[in-house]
Amino acid sequence: GLINIDGSNAFSPIVNPAWDTYAGDPNWNPRYDIDPDGRIYIGDLNAVNQNFWQTCAQNTGSFGVATNFAVGERPFGLAVGDFNRDGKLDLAVAVSGLTVVALVGNLVKLAELVIAKGVSLFDVLRLLIYSVPYLLTFTLPIACLIAMVMAFGRLSSDYELIAIRASGVAPARLVWPILTVGLVMSGMMLALNDRVIPATHLASRRQLKAIGIKHPTAYIEAGAFIKEFEPYVLFVYHVDRQILHNVRIYEPQPNGPTRTILASRGEFEPLPDKRGVRLKLYEGTVDEWNPEHPGSLYKVSFGTYTMNMISDAEAGKRIGKKLKEMSFKELGIERQRLQAEGIDALPVSLELHRKLAFSFATLMFVAFGLSLGLSLHHHERLVIFVWVLGWSMAYYPATIGLNAIALKGWAPPWLAMWTPNFAGGAFAGLRLWHTLRR
Repeated sequence: GLINIDGSNAFSPIVNPAWDTYAGDPNWNPRYDIDPDGRIYIGDLNAVNQNFWQTCAQNTGSFGVATNFAVGERPFGLAVGDFNRDGKLDLAVAVSGLTVVALVGNLVKLAELVIAKGVSLFDVLRLLIYSVPYLLTFTLPIACLIAMVMAFGRLSSDYELIAIRASGVAPARLVWPILTVGLVMSGMMLALNDRVIPATHLASRRQLKAIGIKHPTAYIEAGAFIKEFEPYVLFVYHVDRQILHNVRIYEPQPNGPTRTILASRGEFEPLPDKRGVRLKLYEGTVDEWNPEHPGSLYKVSFGTYTMNMISDAEAGKRIGKKLKEMSFKELGIERQRLQAEGIDALPVSLELHRKLAFSFATLMFVAFGLSLGLSLHHHERLVIFVWVLGWSMAYYPATIGLNAIALKGWAPPWLAMWTPNFAGGAFAGLRLWHTLRR
């Protein structure tokens, strides 16, 4: 509420203005005269309803009905000023964007687990949290690039750099502290790629295994080969809630024909000890080994056939660390082990150099953002946006393409993974040097 001072210089009772849509999560309330007509406005952000509201002081000593404006996902900052230098006040709202946008694709899949598969919301939220550190390897460098363009672009477009030079301060003195911050950010990314991301990758797979035990149908996608239930390969033509229709199960044999199980329908059910699941099949055929002819199979018809698919003990043994789930030290040990056994360690080397290169990409993005921001002019804002988008879209696809080239044996792993950093860093450095010399 608000407290007004009445004509007798005393405080009137608290007034609750009519901003009915306001609900929780208040931020600092700026005061401004945006018209200007001499009347003070009060505005605030509502992160719950994702809008901005403002109300105006009336001549009667009260406030009018609040007006609401939609502003986007999770607003967290509000600024008032003449940003476009037209003599009129402007309002700017900051919203959380890159990481949230990157999470949208995962949210669709995770929502399907809750709605269609009956998976616990808590389990799905854990999967969502585990995916955030990996997304930061992409969103953090891009966020640094955008921050550099916005911060130093304002200095350049408002001719503040000319004023700085006129006062005897070299613009390079502004650059080195920012590059130092970029180096520190790269160090943080090193720790993220070394410890946090491998741990969350492994935790995510373990969580998926746990979901598979409690809700096996969450693994099942109709019309696709499911390889989660080793050593079986499962194919289902149609899934109706918990019922699987037209089931095909294949069990490859190392020294013999593939064992096949066909059923008209099936369903998962928990084991009596609640430590695993089994698949109960109805009306089908199963391949069994022929004792009279070793190495051959014969078909047996069944009305009901039950097979254990997964258990806690088996899951614990099967979950080993993949390359993405290893720290730098573990990758180095794995590479030495493979080389000692005469096995090609190329994938391990690629993963190690990829993590290192991605960590130092932040410094390169900061340097390029500085070069763009320091050369920004009013009429070049669209050009700068294209530069930012093109730079971000070029770096990561380039690493994917060079990774494929290295797997073909056409380039060593270190050269393939570091080439985008070397090329981008050289281009950003030359552009920054040219900008500072102007």
